[in-house]
Amino acid sequence: MAKSTKTQILQSFSELLKNNDLDKITVTMLVNECNISRQTFYYHFTDIQALINWGIQQNTAGCLESVKNATDINEATVIYLSSIKNNCFFLTKCLESSLSGRTTIRLRDSIAEYISYFGNEILKISNLPSEDAKFVCEFLSNAITGLILSSIYQNKEMDIHDISDKIERIILGRLRIQ
Repeated sequence: MAKSTKTQILQSFSELLKNNDLDKITVTMLVNECNISRQTFYYHFTDIQALINWGIQQNTAGCLESVKNATDINEATVIYLSSIKNNCFFLTKCLESSLSGRTTIRLRDSIAEYISYFGNEILKISNLPSEDAKFVCEFLSNAITGLILSSIYQNKEMDIHDISDKIERIILGRLRIQ
């Protein structure tokens, strides 16, 4: 029940985002929109910031879970980026707020987790020396985060299949050759 209440609060928050700046949304507005008590809100979240952090985590963690059954890195990347794209409104609102730095870090951390998972599972980056594997994961995480942020800030459509193909062919393909 707690997860569904948290999800309901997040959904109501997302509804409020459609007509309000993130920094202007208050707990009062949220509990009225969600039709819950303040006590219920504070049972689940310490403040709006905690809700936003959880929302970003939910929007990005779901991406990683959805790719674990992919047959290859290309399919996984398409699924992952599609999931990010589907949650783009929430992420964009967070990036337009005073939370842009935290949002960027959380997005990057999610991508790092994704890269690390597939680096170990599919690419066998673990065969690389530890320092090199860490560098590859960090480099790719920052690069993909940059691509996502660039498309959001420039308000342009991300060509997910093109990005996935390039990551697979140009970057990851070279790692497999070693």
